Formats: sequence, structure tokens, C-alpha cells
Amino acid sequence: MENIFYTIMVILCTIGWYFFIKETIYKLLFNKIKVDDDIKLQVIVKNKENNIEIITRKIMYLQNQLGYFKNIEIIDNNSIDDTYKILKKIETQYPELKVRKIL
Repeated sequence: MENIFYTIMVILCTIGWYFFIKETIYKLLFNKIKVDDDIKLQVIVKNKENNIEIITRKIMYLQNQLGYFKNIEIIDNNSIDDTYKILKKIETQYPELKVRKIL
């Protein structure tokens, strides 16, 4: 029963992130925000090693396609799993991505 609940929560979180990112990009497109504006995206995560790579790569894909954010920062809120390690690996691939850890 616990596994089913956990699986449902992971799916709901992933869907929530998808709609959050989609809505943010939609607002940027239709509010005609200029790329010159200093727009920073900050995401705070904790214990998301199972889906953080997918979410981060989707954010970076949208960034590369639309280029709205000057800076993207993902902040690990003291995860006890490998979330921070995965983020640091991804950070080396994208110069506009910064990863921090809250202690």
C-alpha cells in the first residue's frame, strides 16, 4: 500500500512540475517579456533523486528552445538521497544552470 501511495505521489509531483513549467513559459510568451530582462528561475527540491534529472533536463530543454531565463538555479534543501549529486552532474553540462545546497 505504501509503494502505491509513493508511486502516485511521484506521478503527481512530476505532473505538477510539468504544468508549472508550461504555465510559466505560457505567461512569458503572452506577456511579451523581453529576453533582455533579468529573469531568474529558482527551484527548491528535496529528496527527488528519482525524477530530478528528468525535470531538470525538461527545464533546460525549454531554456534552450525559448531562452527566457538569464539564470536557472536549483537549490537542494538538504536532501538525504543523491539529489544533489545528480544535480551537480547535470550542472556541468549547462553553463546557465547553478546548483546550491542548503545546509
